[in-house]
Amino acid sequence: MTESSTAACETILSGISAYLDGELDTTACDAIEQHCQTCRRCAALVKGLRETVGLCRQAASVPLPDAARALLERLRG
Repeated sequence: MTESSTAACETILSGISAYLDGELDTTACDAIEQHCQTCRRCAALVKGLRETVGLCRQAASVPLPDAARALLERLRG
């Protein structure tokens, strides 16, 4: 990886959270998507983070089992 591509990756990665959260403007989103078309490492990272965020959102919607909820209540005191 060259120094200029490393700088491009760092620039892209600095906005990745906002990108995944839908907080960037169209121009910034386009820049990230265009970069990921030519950079497999960043594309893989974006894909993995997108999948992780999706799994976390799914997990947040699943209720805790009764035993886990009871334990949590006991820990909270």
